Amino acid sequence: MEEIVEFLRKNVNGKTLYTDELTYQLEGGTLIGNYSDQISFSNMYFSKVRFTMDMFVVSKEQIRDAATGGEVKRYDASSLYRYCLAERRSTGDVTGVMTFVASSLLSDPVPPDSTVSGIYDMRLEGKELGWVDDQMLYRDQITSDGSFKPVAFKAKCRFYISKGRLVYEHRVECFDVDPGTMRRSLSDARYPPFVSKERRV
Repeated sequence: MEEIVEFLRKNVNGKTLYTDELTYQLEGGTLIGNYSDQISFSNMYFSKVRFTMDMFVVSKEQIRDAATGGEVKRYDASSLYRYCLAERRSTGDVTGVMTFVASSLLSDPVPPDSTVSGIYDMRLEGKELGWVDDQMLYRDQITSDGSFKPVAFKAKCRFYISKGRLVYEHRVECFDVDPGTMRRSLSDARYPPFVSKERRV
């Protein structure tokens, strides 16, 4: 736990990273998305057994019809998330949650409110900190006919240092969710790795 906190304190807290525009596919390729963002980590609090840290994301996202090129949805937002983690006495593992706190999308039909991810398998190996981000329950995802369906994300995440700069990598799998049973099946949505990098001033 102390090593993880020290890594975050020295290398992550107070840093701003940038994700260059990337392209992903939804609904078997009938919808195309473009996404970019700026991510800032701050407000880290820690003790011997737990820590919290905020993640502020300024994002630009557009979803288009692959056949016509017409815009289906645009999400431009500023959103705040909070990590809360603790060391478990039973195993010594560091686990916790990442929760949505607030967003500028106050009237959006797909609100991010009340979304929570479980954080586990957090491991520090050298100059790399990795973990699993597993979304609880489900969120809404737009479909090709303009309606929405329940999905959940599961991601392998890591911070690492490359050429003296911080990098945050987020590899996402998307699952369709049965809202009655909460059973998941792999979605046909396809996302490339989200790679955010610190820039030199």
